[in-house]
Amino acid sequence: MRFLFYLALFSFAICNSVASQGIPSASQGIMDLSSLENDKDFSVSLNGEWEFYWKKMLHPHDFENKSIQPDCYGKVPSYWTEYQKLSVKTEPFGYATYRLTVLLPKGLQKALAIDLPVFDSSYDIYINGEYLGGNGVPGKNADESVPEYRKNFFRLRPSTDTLSIIINVSNYDHRRGGFWLPARLGTFSMVQKKLANSWAWQWSVISLLLGFSVFFMLFYLISKKETETLFFSIATICLAVRPLFTSHYLISNIVDMSWEWIIRFEYLGLLILIIACGWFLYIIYPSKYIKIVALIFTAIFSIISVLTLFLPVKIFSYTTQLYYPSVLILILYPIIISFRGALKKNIIDILYFTAFILLLFGGIHDIQVASGKAVKPDGYILTYFILLFVFIQAGLMMYKWIKAFNEKEKLQGELEFMNRNLEILVNERTQEIIARNSEIEKQSNMIALQNNKLSETIRLKNRIFSVIAHDLRSPVVNILYMLNLLKEKEYKEKYDTFANSSIEYAQMVINLLENMLVWGREQEDKIKYSPERQDLAELVLTNLSIFKETADKKDILVNFTQVGNTISYFDKDLLDIVIRNILSNAVKYTHRGGRISILLKDKTSNNEGVMLKICDNGVGIPLNKQKILFSSTEIESTAGTENEKGTGLGLVLCYDLVKLNKGTISVESAPGEGTCIIITLPA
Repeated sequence: MRFLFYLALFSFAICNSVASQGIPSASQGIMDLSSLENDKDFSVSLNGEWEFYWKKMLHPHDFENKSIQPDCYGKVPSYWTEYQKLSVKTEPFGYATYRLTVLLPKGLQKALAIDLPVFDSSYDIYINGEYLGGNGVPGKNADESVPEYRKNFFRLRPSTDTLSIIINVSNYDHRRGGFWLPARLGTFSMVQKKLANSWAWQWSVISLLLGFSVFFMLFYLISKKETETLFFSIATICLAVRPLFTSHYLISNIVDMSWEWIIRFEYLGLLILIIACGWFLYIIYPSKYIKIVALIFTAIFSIISVLTLFLPVKIFSYTTQLYYPSVLILILYPIIISFRGALKKNIIDILYFTAFILLLFGGIHDIQVASGKAVKPDGYILTYFILLFVFIQAGLMMYKWIKAFNEKEKLQGELEFMNRNLEILVNERTQEIIARNSEIEKQSNMIALQNNKLSETIRLKNRIFSVIAHDLRSPVVNILYMLNLLKEKEYKEKYDTFANSSIEYAQMVINLLENMLVWGREQEDKIKYSPERQDLAELVLTNLSIFKETADKKDILVNFTQVGNTISYFDKDLLDIVIRNILSNAVKYTHRGGRISILLKDKTSNNEGVMLKICDNGVGIPLNKQKILFSSTEIESTAGTENEKGTGLGLVLCYDLVKLNKGTISVESAPGEGTCIIITLPA
C-alpha cells in the first residue's frame, strides 16, 4: 500500500519535471523553427527569452536601421518584476516593449495564426511592421492606459521566412506587469483546433460542475443533516464559474463586463471557495484544529470579500499572497488524515487521499501559473482535477446512502428474527395463557405480511433506481459525442451550438437526478401510487422528444398515431418510467434505418380502456424468452444493434408498474421481424 502511494507521488514529480523537455523555446530574442517541415501542421508556445526594453514604447519603425540593445532577455511567460539582470530596476507599475524574431520553415506556404493570452494589463501587438490589435490601451502613464482582458486570435500570411513580433505592454492597475500565459504560434488549422478544443472542454466542465452543484444542493434540501453537501455545492458553484473569469475569459461571450469586475468576480469566487472548503473539510474530517482554521478563514476572507467590492484592483490583488498558502493548507490537512485511514485500507480514505493528491498537484501548478513561474505554463488545470474530485464525491455520497439503506434492511431482518424466536419461546413456556399467545401469533402474522409487502416494495424501488441510473447514461454519451465532433474540421463553425447542446444535456441529467431524489424521498415508507385522469398522449410525446436525438443518430423513422380520446387513469411518474423504458428498448434493438410505430387508441367502447402499442422492426425476441419476459428473476442484459448497453431489468419492471396501475402488458414478437409491446390502462 505504501509503495503505491509513494509511486503516485513520484510519478507526479517526474511528470512535472520533464513536462517541458523536447519543446522548442526562444533564446536571446530568437526562436528557430526553420528545422520544422514546411508541409506539416505545427503549433508551438512562444516561450523562452524575449528582448525586453523597460520603459520604452517602441514601434516597428524604431528598429529600422537602428541598433537598439535590449535591457535584458526576459523569460516569457513571467512577470517583468522577476527579471534580475536589468540595468534598471523594474517595478510592478510601468510600461515596456517585448520583441521576438521567429525563423519559420523555409518555403512555408500555409496560413499561420497566433493565439494571444491576456497581459497585465493592456497591450498592442505588431508583426512584421503591421499592427494586429491588442487589449485596452497601453500608455506611458496611468492616465493614458486603459486595462482590458480579452483573448485574441489573429490569422497571418507572412511574405518572408521571418516574423518580427513586437508587443507594447503597460500596467498601472494590477499588482504585476507582463504576460503570464504563453502565446501560441502555428499553422492556422492547428492553432484554431487547439483553441476550439480548449473552449469546448471548458464549457463542458462548466456545465457539468453547475449540474453537480444542483445535485448536491438537492441532497442537502432532502436531508438537512447532510451539511457537507451544502458546502460542497457552494464550492462546486465557485469552481464552475471560475473559468468564466480566467484563461479564455468566457464571460465576454455572455455579457459585456468591465476589466475591474472580471478581476473582482475572479477573486470573490476564490475567496468564497476557500470558506466553503474549510467547513467541508471540518465535516468530513472533524477536529478542533480544522474548526479553528475554518473560523479564522471565514472571518478573514469575508472581510477581504467586502473589500474586494470597493478597493481598486491594484490594492486587493495583493491578497493572493494570503489565500494561495491557505489553499495549500486546506489540501495538506485532508491528505495527512486520509493517508492514515488509507494505511488501514479504508476505501473512502483511499479515494480521498488519491483525490487530494491530484488537487495538490493542480493547486501547485495553478499557483505557479498565476505567479508566472510554471515549468509548462499552458494555463490553469486545477478545475479539471476538481471535476474528478466532484465525481468521486458524488460516488461516495451514493455509497453512503446505499450503505445506510442496507443497514436499515439488516436491522429489519434482525427484528424479524427476534419476532419469530419470541413467538416460539412464548408458545413453549406460556401454555397457560393461550388467549394471549393467539393474539401474539395474530400480530406476528400481520408483521410478516407487512414485511413481505415491504420486501416487494424494496425490490421494486431498487429496480426503478437501476432504470433511472441507466437513463442517465444517454445524455452523458451525447455530450461526449458532441465534444468528439468538435475535433473535426467540418464542425468548427458550430462551437456555440454544441456548447449549448452540452449544457442542455447536462440539464437533462440534473432533471433525471432530481426526479430520482424526489421520488426516493416519497418512498421512505412505501411506493406512492397516485393515479389521476390525464392524457396518455402527452406523456408519450414527452418521452419521444427525449429519444429523438438517439433515434436520429440511427436514422430510425418514428411514426405516432392517435385514435380517439386518450384520457386514462394512471400514475404519471410510474408510467413515465414504463414508456421511457419501452421506447429505449425499441431504439436500442432496431437496426439503423429501421422504423418504430406508436399507436394510441381509445377502446373504451369495448370496455378495454386505452391501448398503447409500440412496435419496431428490429431484432425481435425468441419464443423461449417471451414466455419469461415479464416474470424472470434473473438479470440478463442483451446488447443493442450497435452494442448499446442495458440493465436487464426493464420489462420486468414495466410489468410491475403497469400492474400497479391496474393495467395489462403483453408482447408480440418474432425473431428478425420486430417486437410489439401492448399496454392497456383503465379509462
